[in-house]
Amino acid sequence: MTIETLYNRILSYFEDELSSTRRRLEEGAFASFKDQVLAARRITEALTLLSPYSRRDRRARLLTRSGEELIRELMSVREVIRRKGTSAGRQTLLISQIMPEKEYLQ
Repeated sequence: MTIETLYNRILSYFEDELSSTRRRLEEGAFASFKDQVLAARRITEALTLLSPYSRRDRRARLLTRSGEELIRELMSVREVIRRKGTSAGRQTLLISQIMPEKEYLQ
């Protein structure tokens, strides 16, 4: 196996891992924000290993940028807040349906 083939296989592995992590994030498959932080830390470690190659290789540079963007999305609490807000809305809806209107508004 040549070095070029090995290099391409490593980059393909990183691309697959980033795309599967992005897919998990979009589907909401992370159980908690802690899992997102752990995934972001693993990506950071991988990008640290990849960064020396990103200066001379366009594919590695694009992969590094994509990884950095994914880290920002993983570390964003916007989605966590949005999820909490929708659950509060559901609770309010359930309470208003169960309790009589006069008691709920007081």
